[in-house]
Amino acid sequence: MTPDERERLFALLRIPSVSALADHAPDMERAVDHLAGEISRAGGTSEVVRNGGHPLLVGEIAAGRPEAPRVIVYGHYDVQPVGDRDAWLSDPFEPEIRDGNLYGRGTSDDKGNLFMLIAALQRMAAAGPMPVHVRFVIDGEEECGGESAVRFVTDDPAPADAAVIFDAPMIGPERPMICAGLRGLVYRRVHVRTAPQDAHSGLYGGAGLNAAHALVRILDALVARDGVLHPDLCVGIVEPAPDERAAWAQLPPGAQMLADAALKPADARAAAEFYRRTVAAPSLEVHGIGCGEPTAVKTNLVSAATATLSLRVAPGQDAGALAASLDRLLVGAAPAGAEVRIDALGVADPALCDPRNPVLRAASTAIATSTGWTCVPVRSGGSIPIVATLAGRGIPTVLSGFALPDDGIHGPNEHLRVEHLEIGTQAAVAIFGAIGDLGR
Repeated sequence: MTPDERERLFALLRIPSVSALADHAPDMERAVDHLAGEISRAGGTSEVVRNGGHPLLVGEIAAGRPEAPRVIVYGHYDVQPVGDRDAWLSDPFEPEIRDGNLYGRGTSDDKGNLFMLIAALQRMAAAGPMPVHVRFVIDGEEECGGESAVRFVTDDPAPADAAVIFDAPMIGPERPMICAGLRGLVYRRVHVRTAPQDAHSGLYGGAGLNAAHALVRILDALVARDGVLHPDLCVGIVEPAPDERAAWAQLPPGAQMLADAALKPADARAAAEFYRRTVAAPSLEVHGIGCGEPTAVKTNLVSAATATLSLRVAPGQDAGALAASLDRLLVGAAPAGAEVRIDALGVADPALCDPRNPVLRAASTAIATSTGWTCVPVRSGGSIPIVATLAGRGIPTVLSGFALPDDGIHGPNEHLRVEHLEIGTQAAVAIFGAIGDLGR
């Protein structure tokens, strides 16, 4: 990116637009204002849609000819909470370049990748008539389970001819990809209560029901055994085609993927089954557990415990149906006497994208030509709710990006290769041009 483009990205990265924390509501507004200015810089117009959640920014850039393809450009300006600040080597909201990487929250997910698309469109608008009509949908609730963008696209009276999203990682260095499918998500918080208040463990321990023990029993009944979940959570899986399985053999081995992320295998077959488990099968993970006062010197019998967990829903499965099954299993696994309450934090459907579609083929060729790197279609294990909505409306979606798997998204020291800023921007120019050519 040019120095000016980079500085405008840095200004966006400095805004702590954390959608999950209410204290950052003013920062969400600042981020929207900043991005509205970037759309204006590209010759477009924008408006803020407010429907109860964080603001959704929508915008338009007109094409040079009326019959040009209509393209939705989606991204999100909200970011994950920082977490443990002591684990960051620099201020998460002061972008810093070290060893060829740009560090800061949102550099990879998704401000850096979104800005590549915006910068590409700004360059194209400055160079002459636009080959596509652009419809921006910039989300402020992707990281907190909101539905404003999904509702907007669902209700849009003029379906687009294509969508372009940079919010998926590359396979590895110099190995870009076009996403052929995404897993969905069922996100839950489970509350367990066993008594009105804590009790003395010396007087009641061994006889009274402990909420922490009850929660552990519930979770233990649902976590996978050797990579396999309860049968009720495996209904409807669409197995990958033989050519997709063959493509996995060209990717880094599962053992390497785990090692690069400093993770130990979950079981003896986890490495060998890495790609099936992470992109084509459901998985359940516990994200947080809370009970009692773990740092205090107290010997209480705990009366309440909480856990946050999510179920990744494989392509072909029905997220709504699995949400009901998950809730039923959580309640059914509770020991007698334990009261279970479940907060529904969000549901997103999975999606399949046909890499043989002309739009995806054109985009893949454009990426390969502009970067000099082979671009392959593979599924991703992540969840982006808008993709299923776009697929449901029959809109071919180019889901790609120029982050790397080890960029630390959602964790401390999130970063993005500096050189990828320009590489991704040039790839975006090529993608929009290739889609425009399809409409001639």
